[in-house]
Amino acid sequence: MGFEFRITASLTQEQRRHLAQLPELAAPAPRPAGAAMPDTDARLTDAGLYICQYLRPDPWHGLATVRAYLDAQGVDYAVGEIDD
Repeated sequence: MGFEFRITASLTQEQRRHLAQLPELAAPAPRPAGAAMPDTDARLTDAGLYICQYLRPDPWHGLATVRAYLDAQGVDYAVGEIDD
């Protein structure tokens, strides 16, 4: 059980720097006490962003913030769930 998706977007270097500084990407979401590994992997990739939450069916806590930034910047993007 988890939530895994990609946000595909063509980003400028400045936009990539801004996104990398967002607390939602800089620090993982809180994890349950006693968990052996972080429950969220959120990172910038060449194609945009990759987000995977292990054992958490709820949407990533930073999705609204990232979408608001991309919308404000006029960036076309697509959010696609990964079904492997």
